[in-house]
Amino acid sequence: MGDQLALTLWSRDHDLPPRWDGLPVEWSEWSDTSAIFICGRAARRPERCGHCGSIRSPLIASGRIWADWPPATVPLMGRTRLAGGRRLVANIAAFRCPDCQRDHVIDGLGSGAQTWLLDETDYRDEGSWEH
Repeated sequence: MGDQLALTLWSRDHDLPPRWDGLPVEWSEWSDTSAIFICGRAARRPERCGHCGSIRSPLIASGRIWADWPPATVPLMGRTRLAGGRRLVANIAAFRCPDCQRDHVIDGLGSGAQTWLLDETDYRDEGSWEH
């Protein structure tokens, strides 16, 4: 219980990491996932928050990661280009427990996707870096 209380007292400079491995992230607003139905999952028990055990549906925010164009070392994703010299590099998704406010981010798709549990350092101006 003490860990849960400490988590809710974090002071966050940003609601979500403003940068992901050094690149700027543009986050969507938070959305409720309770109305989302994934075929084949209805009979399963609700997933619990790994931190507080809540079975409430998490919130979701999607992030778009940008790089300067032309890039120096960043692989490009598709042909999406935004005026102002930026190029879309990747999409990520953040999930937040509505009870304890703990966030985790999924980076990638399919079997190559990685899940990152965020800590207080990820919400600073430098953003989240692979540790």
